[in-house]
Amino acid sequence: MGGVRFFAGAFLALFLVGVIVALPGAALPHWRAAYGVGEEVSGFFLALLAGLLLGVRLARGERRHPLLPGALLLVALAFFGLALAPSFPVVVGLAFFLGLGEGVMNVHGNSLVGELDPKRRVELLNRVNVGFGLGAVATPLLLTYLPYPLALALAGFLALGAGLLLWGAPQVAGRRAEGGGRVLPFLLLVGLYTGLEGALAAWNRVWLEHLGRPTALGGVLLGLYWLGLSLGRLLLARRVAEAPLQALRRLLLLVALLLGLNLLPPGAYLFPLVGFFLGPFFSTLFAVVQARFGHQALGGLFYAGALGSTLVPALFAFLPPFGIPLGFLALVLTLLSLIPLAEEQRA
Repeated sequence: MGGVRFFAGAFLALFLVGVIVALPGAALPHWRAAYGVGEEVSGFFLALLAGLLLGVRLARGERRHPLLPGALLLVALAFFGLALAPSFPVVVGLAFFLGLGEGVMNVHGNSLVGELDPKRRVELLNRVNVGFGLGAVATPLLLTYLPYPLALALAGFLALGAGLLLWGAPQVAGRRAEGGGRVLPFLLLVGLYTGLEGALAAWNRVWLEHLGRPTALGGVLLGLYWLGLSLGRLLLARRVAEAPLQALRRLLLLVALLLGLNLLPPGAYLFPLVGFFLGPFFSTLFAVVQARFGHQALGGLFYAGALGSTLVPALFAFLPPFGIPLGFLALVLTLLSLIPLAEEQRA
């Protein structure tokens, strides 16, 4: 019974990670209207990143309880604060605490599930990460159809509930050495993957507009992309678990094909399928690293992911519109070239 409770708590924690990741884009119209901000929004991202890096650092230790439920309490308070924030500097300050909680929740939420049933680690990690995708999908909808303070207050209450479910979560099990340079291919894979995921979400709409597609269509396809990531984790989890790295190679070949078709106007409508086939990527790499190198290596994955998810999409800002799909394709081909290096590594 405890395993079911902890799995449910981890699912909700990762759902809230998805909410935090999707929050800036979803809340931006409100921030502009309420606070009159423009370039100041960059402060939110910087504060979030600073908190995230610190949260990952804290989560690299053996202590999970009360660190994990404490992180959810902190996130709950931050959401309640955002709902009532009188000025944007307060929003920026609260972003640091959101990032801090996110870092702890991401590391320990995933690692806990991987320890509950090691034999089914790949499958369970992909399934629990469906929560992340659902959170990312739900956030724009909630902030569109509910008043801004109410939507954030609901997220806060959800964080409190998840914290209660995770109260008493066991300490980290099976702590081992990081594996030194043998982890490096996995760090590169995670950094490039999160960069690709973020770049696709941020920049594919620009490519669609360059092709003459309406802005509204880009928004629909983006929502379907996030949904595709969740469905891929849910429906492909068992198949990927049979031979994880080989399965990732096959999925990347399909993604490369779809992104090649994305260069052509009719193929641009296939964009959500990219999310479906990319869905199991992060969870599968996390499970493999946890099994081979132990908990101490997991923090490095999230550092790599944080850097990739911010720096790679930032570099796409310097590409002309016709270079955007070529950039996507180059990232996928680089990921493919790194899979054999990861297959060679053993703890």
